[in-house]
Amino acid sequence: MEKLFSSLQDQTFSNFELVFVDNASTDDSLRLANAFAKKRDAIVSKTIVALSNNFGFCKGNNTGIEHTKGTYIALLNNDTYVSHTWLEELVSTMDSNSSVGICQSQIIDIRNKLTINGNFLGVYGKRNGDEPFKNDGHLFEGAFYASGTALVIRRALVEKMGYLFDEKQFTGDMDLSWRARLIGYRIVTNCKSICYHYQGHSSRLVLRNEVDVGYVVFRDAVRTFIKNYALSSLFFRIPILMLIDAINSFYVSIQSRSMIIHSLAKAVFWNLINLKSTWKEHVKTQVNRRVTDGEIESYMLSYPAELYFFKLKLLRKK
Repeated sequence: MEKLFSSLQDQTFSNFELVFVDNASTDDSLRLANAFAKKRDAIVSKTIVALSNNFGFCKGNNTGIEHTKGTYIALLNNDTYVSHTWLEELVSTMDSNSSVGICQSQIIDIRNKLTINGNFLGVYGKRNGDEPFKNDGHLFEGAFYASGTALVIRRALVEKMGYLFDEKQFTGDMDLSWRARLIGYRIVTNCKSICYHYQGHSSRLVLRNEVDVGYVVFRDAVRTFIKNYALSSLFFRIPILMLIDAINSFYVSIQSRSMIIHSLAKAVFWNLINLKSTWKEHVKTQVNRRVTDGEIESYMLSYPAELYFFKLKLLRKK
């Protein structure tokens, strides 16, 4: 984290407030944050919020924004560090493009040596991956949803939606971007705003194995689909989503010799138990809708994303 704080200290854009939320960490994160807060620099203000329990990514971020005042809210994971112009580039994009609601940084996955310009969603389910589309070298608009690792969002957008992240989800970034698109905002990546990420460092403390990962991925995807699709689309999309996830999880279970298929069953059961809560959120989300599902799906891959990334793996092996 010292590298993170040092990179924030060296930002070319200095007119910002810093809010650090500590989710009951057991390492020296809080000590480092307090030491950084005592330094004199150009940052307007620094606030440290120490939570009594680890409430997770979504509630941690939701708590953090309650302590902010700015027009834009930038989110940044603790297992990252950023380029000197990271914030300046994000703010410049927002200032220059009123139709953009969320702008993600280009994320360099240090562990896996990937460049990530966003996350891609097929009409029947989600997949992360390094960029399969070309960009103009500055702004990229080919992904469906922004990564919560490093992004900026308009406060006015958060107020329109009613909240930032869905606290019943593990990360909630797919749901966040989907709700933003329903209101009519664009989502882009500024490829000159660079964030270096030790991918999965924090999540591995909570998700101990592939079964845990599979569970939260399946669980959150189903809840997100139910919340954000119109009723007419749900009857068609959800059954196919479940079928594809079942086939995919069965294949991964055999390949990895783990019980990923049980994760899907557990995720379905969770969604059945929480269907009343999810449906209430569906109703609220649909009230804010300004665009059709057809327009939303124009930003998705037109086929299951698993097929694209399977093809991508084959091409890399050649």
